[in-house]
Amino acid sequence: MTVGMDMSDTNLVLISGPVGVGKTTLGEELSGTLESAGVAHTFVDLDGLSKTYPRPEDDRFGEKIALKNLGAIWTHAFEQGVRNLIVARVIETHEGAKRIEQAVSARRSVVIELGASDETLLGRVRKREIGTGRAWHERRALELSG
Repeated sequence: MTVGMDMSDTNLVLISGPVGVGKTTLGEELSGTLESAGVAHTFVDLDGLSKTYPRPEDDRFGEKIALKNLGAIWTHAFEQGVRNLIVARVIETHEGAKRIEQAVSARRSVVIELGASDETLLGRVRKREIGTGRAWHERRALELSG
């Protein structure tokens, strides 16, 4: 974050839910709707900002590096006049949502929690994950939907 910059005018939409529920799809749709309406915004699928190997043992899902990366991206967008941020990410706790809010100095935020049946989640994961991560994603989808 730029020293001395007041970013407290940030509006944040957090889209959460289990693996395969459609967080990224909803984020893309919301982004497209805002763009069509001429509303400045940034959409980030936070998983993409955590793809670092190896991860520290105390950071199973790469949250620390993802939040640092999100802070940097948001600083640049904010400097360009953007005040609306959409983030897609599995958020398992209230504290997890708070950490994202703090990373971008959000003044206002809303969490959208998506859900789907296990059958729907597994069907979506099986269409999307064709490689080595498929079994992990299937297990994680069921773990989060319970």
